[in-house]
Amino acid sequence: MNMKKTLFMILMVLATAWSASSQVRIPHTRVSFQFPQGGWKYQNTFKIDNNTNVYLYVYTASTVTDNSGDTILPFVRIYVKKEVKEDIYSIAYNRFVQQPFQSLDEYTEGIPQPGLGYVGAYTSITDNKDYQFRMIYFKDGNTALEFRAETTRDTFSAFDELFDEILKTVKVSKK
Repeated sequence: MNMKKTLFMILMVLATAWSASSQVRIPHTRVSFQFPQGGWKYQNTFKIDNNTNVYLYVYTASTVTDNSGDTILPFVRIYVKKEVKEDIYSIAYNRFVQQPFQSLDEYTEGIPQPGLGYVGAYTSITDNKDYQFRMIYFKDGNTALEFRAETTRDTFSAFDELFDEILKTVKVSKK
């Protein structure tokens, strides 16, 4: 019986390691990404309209609290809009108008091209907290994608490297 428990534990560890680094595919696109360190859970899909879906993943590896002692759920939100004719700059601008933020940094390296990346911040009017994020925009054919990895401003430094690792795994397959 002890051998069965040991074998079971080994299989569980292998399954966890495999799922932590397995590819996540965005439905109806050629786009995939990974959560290299695991600890993330699919939360929900929101259908905005017939051409737009939002996929939400939350960090569940440990409890995260901000300086106020509030529990925080760092997240990765993936906005997918089909049948987009605009270029990447127009897409980024239109999304900015919908959800304004302060740009702290811009980059293009490590992003599917043509693409744009931002480190940004804003203050929520809902809870009056400061938030910070890494976000990338790019297109897969006529589908625009926005990946946004976000947490509170005072917990961002603990997640910035992880967010960067996740966004660097975003790939568009050739097929």
